[in-house]
Amino acid sequence: MLILKEPATTILIIFSIAFFGYLLGRIRICGISLSTSAVFLVGLIFGHFGAEIPSSVQMTGMAIFMASVGLSAGSSFIERMKKNGGAYFVMCLCTAFTGSVICLALIWVAGIEMPVAIGMMTGAFTSSPGFAAAKEAVSASADAMTRVAAGYGIMYPFGALFKVLFVQAIPKFLHADMEHERSLIAMPPKTSSASKQKELVEIAPMGFFALVTAIATGMVIGSIVIPIPGFGQFSLGMTGGPLIMGLLIGHFGHVGPVSLKLNPTVINPLKEIGLILFFAGAGAEGGKSLVQILTTYGVALPLLGLFLIFVPFFLGFLISRKVFKLPLLNGLGAMTASMTCTPSLAALIQTAGTDDVAAAYATTYPIAMINMVIVVQLLARIAG
Repeated sequence: MLILKEPATTILIIFSIAFFGYLLGRIRICGISLSTSAVFLVGLIFGHFGAEIPSSVQMTGMAIFMASVGLSAGSSFIERMKKNGGAYFVMCLCTAFTGSVICLALIWVAGIEMPVAIGMMTGAFTSSPGFAAAKEAVSASADAMTRVAAGYGIMYPFGALFKVLFVQAIPKFLHADMEHERSLIAMPPKTSSASKQKELVEIAPMGFFALVTAIATGMVIGSIVIPIPGFGQFSLGMTGGPLIMGLLIGHFGHVGPVSLKLNPTVINPLKEIGLILFFAGAGAEGGKSLVQILTTYGVALPLLGLFLIFVPFFLGFLISRKVFKLPLLNGLGAMTASMTCTPSLAALIQTAGTDDVAAAYATTYPIAMINMVIVVQLLARIAG
């Protein structure tokens, strides 16, 4: 007799989702595959049939992944910010503005209710801070808050999956030489004297002290809430906090005599473990209401919502290439951040074969979150 109890049930669900996700991720169509992101798709299916994973599991996976990426890419973060920060800022503004115009068109032309349309925009941009700000903007009405959540629930899975496919398809469509593209964004490694390296003290094997430091301090930094008068509030959250702290720790590499270097051989396994936990949890959560929402609102609504994904993404990407002449991978990294999509960052890292793309993401990400918080408040006032 098989008797499963907690936490055995949760562990079985997580790794069953990962098992089928990896199998699905191996399928290639025209050279494009979902890879690890297929775990998210399988999670949606499991969630639809009632599978539940505690949110703490999802957030733990997110923190491990983001901190690992930050520690890996941190050595070149400051240099990249100085070099392309202005371009990333403009791209982010253009993306948010384009999304806002489309959202207003859905309200005024297509006749979609304002709360639903704003929820759809935050879902298409996969923006949790924007979603929270949208609910706050309509908080005077419980019904309006429910409709914001419905719009977000409709578009979030589509937003995540389509952007995962975009970042894989665009380099193939452009016949990009990935080795050349990696060389364009590679920064020369920082060197330090052998005597200085010998003086540094390793607190934990394989440099794991750097990882736990990045996650712990990232949680604190991400929880700091900054009021924006008239527009709600802003925080880096559990996604941005570990990423920023990982980048900073990866850049400096030590605090006094204490080494904060993560052994390169463990970075990829850590990222993969983090993604399994995050994708499984996020998929199971999104799958709970996906079919119900589509049954209630019909397929026309998500079809219209695809404009909120396609147009801002491709317009921003064209600006990165034609106006700022950014390398392909930097442009894609900035665009994934402009639309605050962690799953597409994971897919881009796998496609690019380098963590260096995370520097563009990290530079743009805080700007994108602030933009979205302000934009949804403005939309609620204009269309309300």
